[in-house]
Amino acid sequence: MGKKLLYIYLALFILYLIFYLGIFLAPYLYDKNRLLSHLIYSIYSPICHQLPERSYFIFNHKMGVCARCFGIYTGALLGMMIYPFVKGLDNFKIPNKWYLILALIPMGIDGTTQLLGLRESFNELRFVTGFMGGFVALFYILPVMLKGLREFNFFKD
Repeated sequence: MGKKLLYIYLALFILYLIFYLGIFLAPYLYDKNRLLSHLIYSIYSPICHQLPERSYFIFNHKMGVCARCFGIYTGALLGMMIYPFVKGLDNFKIPNKWYLILALIPMGIDGTTQLLGLRESFNELRFVTGFMGGFVALFYILPVMLKGLREFNFFKD
């Protein structure tokens, strides 16, 4: 594994960690700096509905994203942490598409059955199905990003 790939991975990891920490920072800042808190919530609003009844609460305020999105981002974070040890940074091979499909099926069933009014989901299930999807999806997204960014001359080997 070259230094260049390691630097790219670390840069992506740090950027993702900042994005992830914002999920907690929005409710934390709500009573301290409401303007900044609303700004952080607005960053997540295009990618999450942020409905209070579908969100976890921390610091007496809803998190920056709903329970399902929180599961997706938490799963992706865990996947990103173990990725170099499982696959290595210089392995750009994408896993079989069926792993991703199988990982997304529970989330699809949960969301679809709720949307159709067949049942009401609950936050723990939303989190778990999101976690599975986010964790597995990372193993498809990260190799593509690493391979693509490797071609740029951000860092010298």
